[in-house]
Amino acid sequence: MKRTGEFVLTIIGACFFVFLTLFGIMFVGLGDNNEFTQEMESIAAEDPALEGVDMGIITDMVTSGGWYFIIVSILAIILGIVSLFLLKGNKHPKAAGILLIVVAVLSTLATFLISIIASILYLIAGILCLVRKEKETFNPEF
Repeated sequence: MKRTGEFVLTIIGACFFVFLTLFGIMFVGLGDNNEFTQEMESIAAEDPALEGVDMGIITDMVTSGGWYFIIVSILAIILGIVSLFLLKGNKHPKAAGILLIVVAVLSTLATFLISIIASILYLIAGILCLVRKEKETFNPEF
């Protein structure tokens, strides 16, 4: 049985996770950018509600959040590739389906719903892996 739909959905989902990785890299780059820090300090100076807030802590949070998104999305990409290898040749479609569903749920929760599109694609591919049955062949000898 061909698993073209599962392959395509998993690859597209992995591409969305690549975009999330780039999003995290952008956050890491913002944390090291002096212009961003100066802009944050000017915003804090204008807003009385932010009085006394250290902008260095905010930029550290942005950088660590970027690394968090990078790690989560790279793990999701790696596990998606593992599920593709499990699907290849229709060897272990149930294991691939369970893996895709678990990755979809955990990555959605871990990224605070930012990876919802990629996770939905992984979830649909995982459900297809579990639901599709092989066609029964008729053997006239019995």
